[in-house]
Amino acid sequence: MNDREQKILDAAIDVFTRYGLRKATMGDIAEQAGISRPTLYARYANKDEIIAASMQLISGRVVSEVTEAWQSAETISERIDIFLDCAIVRFFDHIQQMPDASDLLVGGDEGVAAQLRGVERGKIDLLTGLFEPSEAALAAKGSSPSQLAEFFYASSSSFKFTARDSTHLASLLATLKQSTMVMLEDV
Repeated sequence: MNDREQKILDAAIDVFTRYGLRKATMGDIAEQAGISRPTLYARYANKDEIIAASMQLISGRVVSEVTEAWQSAETISERIDIFLDCAIVRFFDHIQQMPDASDLLVGGDEGVAAQLRGVERGKIDLLTGLFEPSEAALAAKGSSPSQLAEFFYASSSSFKFTARDSTHLASLLATLKQSTMVMLEDV
């Protein structure tokens, strides 16, 4: 990704946060990025493409941040906390500012929705790798690292939209973490 694309996507993220996905316009994004609308349209055909690219940028940043922070974490518990903070809590705080955050659940057209599912794959792959050392313990409980990763991510990600407030989110995440740690224990 070149500097111009990064500037456009950072501007789009700001605009989506301020106005919401539905009310944000290509003109708003171009203005925030300091470029003309034709320049914006030369790179992105429509708002759905910008939404998908913005989500991909955010997800990539989360994966990089988590991977880097895990270097100094000594336990799986610490790594789970890092993941939850970077991928869930910060995003929850961010979407609380958005006027139509529920639109993130729906996304745009089906093509965008499929792209967004692919974007989430990087986070699930991180978790799968984290849970792989406990493969035998998980197998004894009828699960696998990839199944637990999918469940953990789907659950924690849904909490971003269902938690009433940050206290409720913390409670939900603590319960999920505790349940996950039990799954990872040897029998």
